[in-house]
Amino acid sequence: MHPTFTGLLLLPLTSPLRRTVTVTSRDGTPVAVIRRRFVSKRRRFEIRDATAATVLATGAATSFANDHYRLVGPQSEFILDFMIDYSGRRRGAVTLADGRALTTGGNWSARDFTIADDSGNLVATLVTTSSALSMRSADLALDVRAPVMSLLQAIGMAQCLLTAVGSPRGDAT
Repeated sequence: MHPTFTGLLLLPLTSPLRRTVTVTSRDGTPVAVIRRRFVSKRRRFEIRDATAATVLATGAATSFANDHYRLVGPQSEFILDFMIDYSGRRRGAVTLADGRALTTGGNWSARDFTIADDSGNLVATLVTTSSALSMRSADLALDVRAPVMSLLQAIGMAQCLLTAVGSPRGDAT
């Protein structure tokens, strides 16, 4: 999961009744499993391999305000940081392990986001794929268009973004 990745990933949203979800590629092939811990104040989650047997990374809020998240590997190696700015801009800053910086922005209530590099070039989009009136929870599509992140970083960045938006402070903005 460490080479750069481009392509489409489908990420189902988690819910209190569905704490574990499978991330799939465009053709439906499982690529990872996300397991969320809803009782955790730090908004913890794990990214596991497609069989859910091996933990590839863990993520959690690192601040009391739930505005800073860190994703680390199994030996605590740094994968990425995600920090959200609640001061009116509603933008996020992502720092990858190699030092590259990305920014996120978009419509939080509709869960429609863009991810850009430091030059403003579009790297990826994260959009809802089901309607608001659907009986099932909304699924998301992460379309990574530029080879900037690994598959693990792409999944982790999307999950950090969604966790921040779903946090109590994120819901209030």
